[in-house]
Amino acid sequence: MRRPFDPYSKPFRVLRFLYHLPRILRLAWRLFIDERIPIHLKAIPVLFGALTVIFFTIYFIAKIDLIPDFLPFLGKIDDPIVPMALVMLPGIWLFIQRCPRHIVMEHVEEIQRGH
Repeated sequence: MRRPFDPYSKPFRVLRFLYHLPRILRLAWRLFIDERIPIHLKAIPVLFGALTVIFFTIYFIAKIDLIPDFLPFLGKIDDPIVPMALVMLPGIWLFIQRCPRHIVMEHVEEIQRGH
């Protein structure tokens, strides 16, 4: 039986992800500029960034609109967010997963300490 407040339910997982997104992006940036990370791994976010631009261009030209523009704020921000969420975020996740674990953990600890 499911409790009314379940922090592991899908809506809460999404909220937790959004809460940690700035740290994830900071971690990815720190790994990207770290000289110990091999260049072939740094190509992952660059490639996904290029795919994001291509996907955004196609999305913008095709006039696909997931959230109608008559909604004051959400209708306008979905246009850049959808390509980023569908293409760039999985690329960032893949990049972090492929980086050497000890280097990732070193940066995670520094981020947690506020450095």
